[in-house]
Amino acid sequence: MEYGHCAQESKNKIILAEENKRKLTINNPSGKIIRKIQVDGCLPIKQGKRCDYMFEINVPQKSVTQVIYLELKGCDIEKAYEQLIATINIFQAEHKGCNKECHIIASRVPKAGAKVQQLKVKILKTKQAKLFVNTNKAVISV
Repeated sequence: MEYGHCAQESKNKIILAEENKRKLTINNPSGKIIRKIQVDGCLPIKQGKRCDYMFEINVPQKSVTQVIYLELKGCDIEKAYEQLIATINIFQAEHKGCNKECHIIASRVPKAGAKVQQLKVKILKTKQAKLFVNTNKAVISV
């Protein structure tokens, strides 16, 4: 898929995605090429649900080795999960064989945690993706 103006490639040591006081920081100490794609509100996707951002890592070889899907959300973890699943389905062909990570950065995460654990198991089984849920901010390294 052609991303056009919705994507930016960068070798920056730090890459950010943020909205409404929720933020993901990607530390990129080795200077890998990372393509940051604004999915929701930018890509011309006809299907309804989609996550906010997607990051493709190791872009230069034209074979992306890792993809990170990101949803910045209020407190509806299940809706965020559905948006991540919908986006994975849309890009299934492009990201076949990639390591997949899904991140939900929410304003509040339910304390019980049982539902979050169920979602982590479900996405790993059905989409071979790891799910991470954080409150307000997260920092990852690639």
